[in-house]
Amino acid sequence: MNTRLLAAPLAAASVLLLAGCGEHDHAGHDHGGGHSHDSLQGGVAVELGDHQFHLDLLAVPEAGQLKAFIMDAHVENFVRVPLKSFDLMIEPAGGTPKTLTLEAQANAASGETVGDTSAFLGQADWLKGVTNFTAILPQLEIRGQTFRGVAIRYPKAQ
Repeated sequence: MNTRLLAAPLAAASVLLLAGCGEHDHAGHDHGGGHSHDSLQGGVAVELGDHQFHLDLLAVPEAGQLKAFIMDAHVENFVRVPLKSFDLMIEPAGGTPKTLTLEAQANAASGETVGDTSAFLGQADWLKGVTNFTAILPQLEIRGQTFRGVAIRYPKAQ
């Protein structure tokens, strides 16, 4: 894959992230209804669409892993999807952009199976030790809605 093709979208996403997300950045604050949009996993919850779904991400740097969970609008419930995998274009801080494929994960306790799950896992040696990155979610379909070009910063700026 030509990493120069990834550099421009990632740079544009970084500019957008630094400019702020305006009133649609609901992650991490309370709406007064008793719910929060913080990550359930202790990572970063990224809003998809206009308060429709979230992608809850958790980096596991010692294992070179990135866990992802598809969640509802309020990051309260897991949302199962029929996907076997999806990609993220990741640029570690000070590194070269690369594509990470996150594979569907089965869970016997919840009854989730590959093709009917909310849980995904990506693993790569180049992720070992990575605690900060920017990323682009090129495309993800959830319940008939397609989300494209979602910018992600991990961890979110405080």
